Amino acid sequence: MSRLITSAALFAAQAHQGQTRKDGVSPYVNHVLEVADLVAWAEAGEIEIAGALLHDVVEDSETGIDEISRRFGPRVAQIVGGLTDDPAWDGLPRAEKKGRQAEHMAQATQSVQLIKIADQTSNLRDLVRLPEGWNQADAADYIAGAERVVDACRGASPFLEVTFDTAAAEAMQKIEEFPA
Repeated sequence: MSRLITSAALFAAQAHQGQTRKDGVSPYVNHVLEVADLVAWAEAGEIEIAGALLHDVVEDSETGIDEISRRFGPRVAQIVGGLTDDPAWDGLPRAEKKGRQAEHMAQATQSVQLIKIADQTSNLRDLVRLPEGWNQADAADYIAGAERVVDACRGASPFLEVTFDTAAAEAMQKIEEFPA
């Protein structure tokens, strides 16, 4: 494993320390590790894997893009910046926020798009693995939004697209068990 990847993994673990997934128990860092693993399976390079590890750091910690650039270089920072939601989107209804993400992803680089597909795949897998806190309507809305975002990224990675489609189908089956 490269120094860049191990440094990014350590930095992500520190930045997400104490944060949990929607279930309130699972460490948040598990998500970024899964996203990086998916990106690695898609045979992306170390820059993309580092970007996958760091993809939520700016949104979820006090870290800024300038610090990412200083520590990991401008290419990683460009990827992380491309994956960071505009703060103006905070508080928007989920459907509108996902629509804006999709519009943004349609114009993004292939590196950003493939990490976004992996991110959405991990989120849907967590919906299946960690259903606590979800109801049918919210889960269905989330899945529809994730599909919209991934549709904007199609062509970036056939492997990740198939992986996402499988996760989406499993999530749709799982939500039938969720409370109404």
